[in-house]
Amino acid sequence: MTKFRCGVITPPPELGWAEKLAWFRVVLESLILSHRPDVVVIEDAYYQPRKGSIHTLKALSQFAGVAAETAGTNKVKVEFITATQARKYCCGEHEGPFKKPEVFEYFVEKYSLADWTFEKHNDITDAMALSWAYREKAKLDKKKKRTGGK
Repeated sequence: MTKFRCGVITPPPELGWAEKLAWFRVVLESLILSHRPDVVVIEDAYYQPRKGSIHTLKALSQFAGVAAETAGTNKVKVEFITATQARKYCCGEHEGPFKKPEVFEYFVEKYSLADWTFEKHNDITDAMALSWAYREKAKLDKKKKRTGGK
């Protein structure tokens, strides 16, 4: 995995909901066409009572659907991975489960991102974790195939 540029795709706040989804699709498609990825990894979000908002989950699910459709239309493989799965693959050994702050610190240290702040960049490091997890999972799956599942 090579990091050459990253960021957050944020629709203009003045757009209505359907317009934001349409805007997101146009921007994502332009990124897909310019970078030609083999796979688009999307966070498989889920609801945890008392730990998040069902409204946020609904919004994320709509954007994930647009992302999956856009990738599929452009013949790009789509992989869904939960944040919990991603953290298991990306961050090495750690006592207890990795949470957002630990994932952020892991990537800040690994890639010398000293100017990054948790408040501004933690969603980007979550996305990095998803990409990393996809790569590590693919390597493990390939190894299992070669060794007959061992």
